[in-house]
Amino acid sequence: MAGTSIIISIVLGFVFSELTGWLTGGLVVPGYLALYVDQPLRIVMTYAAAALAFLAVKLLARVTILFGRRRFMAFILAGICAGALLDMMTGMLPPSGSDLRAIGYVVPGLIANDTWKQGPAKTLLASLAVTLATRAVLLLIAH
Repeated sequence: MAGTSIIISIVLGFVFSELTGWLTGGLVVPGYLALYVDQPLRIVMTYAAAALAFLAVKLLARVTILFGRRRFMAFILAGICAGALLDMMTGMLPPSGSDLRAIGYVVPGLIANDTWKQGPAKTLLASLAVTLATRAVLLLIAH
């Protein structure tokens, strides 16, 4: 199911980007998010980790030169660290019955990277639109 979701999101994300010019946070991101539509808190935590990664790299960019692959690597590493930090912080909360972890290791960094390029509103809307479309296609082919 995960492989199918990723393939669908790559195709839909590419078509969406070609039609609108908006980036989805990485072509594979909606595929991973689509697998967790039934766990919205995980999606919220993923976007929270992406926001933290974005802010961290924005601060880092004030003291060092970041562009191209260097900036991309900074986003990926910051996303991994932000996800781990949120995981650690939510681990201190009393059990809630909800899974409060970010999705994947690189997903927050990919979202943050596209947020840098086009801003948070476009990235959020594009990734959610393609996520829901990917989930709809998954549901159609499952039945």
